[in-house]
This record gives sequence, C-alpha cells and structure tokens, in this order.
Amino acid sequence: MKSVAIISVITFILIFGGVLLVSMQLNQASGAAALPDLAPADYEAAERVFQDMAAERDRIQREKEELLQTRQSVAVQEKVLEQSRQRLESVIAELEQKQAVFAQEREASAARLAKMYEAMKPEQAAPIIAALEMDVILDIMSRMKERPAAKILAKMDAGLAAQISTRLSAQGGLQ
Repeated sequence: MKSVAIISVITFILIFGGVLLVSMQLNQASGAAALPDLAPADYEAAERVFQDMAAERDRIQREKEELLQTRQSVAVQEKVLEQSRQRLESVIAELEQKQAVFAQEREASAARLAKMYEAMKPEQAAPIIAALEMDVILDIMSRMKERPAAKILAKMDAGLAAQISTRLSAQGGLQ
C-alpha cells in the first residue's frame, strides 16, 4: 500500500512539474503578451512531456495491477498453508492419541503377562521369559512382585539374569 501511495505522489509531481515547466516556457516566450505565439518546438516539448506523463501513468497502473495480483496470490498461498497446518495439527493430535492408547494397551498387556508368569512355576517361566526381547523382559519383570521375580531369575542363565538385574536396578527395580 505504501508503494502505491509513493507511486501516486511521484506521478502527481511529474504531471504538475510538467505543467509548470510548460507554463514557465510559455510565460518566458510570450513575455507580457496576453496570447503568446508558441514556436513549434514549444508544442513539441509540451507534447513530449504529456506523452512521458501518460507513459509513466500507464507504467504505474501496470505495477499497481501486478501488486494486486501478487497480493491475491500471497493470500491464496497463506490460506493453503493454514489449511495444511491445520491438517498437520489434526494428524499430530490423532497420532498422540493413538500413541497414548498403545502405551495403555502395552502397560495392560505387560501387567497381565507379569501376573501370568508369577502364577507359573519358575522352572517353566524362566525359559519362556529368557526367549523374549530385553525390553519385553524388563516390562514384565518390573511389574512382578519381588519373590516370584527372584525365583524366575534364579532359574535363568546367570549372564542373562545379571543383565536383567542390572537394567531393572537402573529403571527403579521391581514392584
């Protein structure tokens, strides 16, 4: 908007500057005469000034139209970006919700498995638990009571039992 105002002021100055210039030339040529006789060169100069002003006015009008088109394009792009941002936020919210549900399900599953392995004989539970991934073992063992967990660890390979014990102590231990 500032550029349109600046261009308008420049156009105003050019037009009235040209009129003033032509007026001064006419006054100088005529001196004190009421109706001066203008030389053909004066007419040509005035015509050139008016043509220059018209060309400048057309150029400013084109720039104004280009500016309006650019503004419209930017507005459309901003709208598209806003819609994309809103879609992204909804996808993020949906993923966070699914992640929370998954965490709850995993928690419930680990708690059920812990109770199940606690109920089993340590000789039966130890080889099954030892075959699981370390993260799953830790989830299950951390939810078990101390006594059943100790009995199961006693029936496992010493190296694996040591790893599990070390990681459990780093996590905060058993229930």
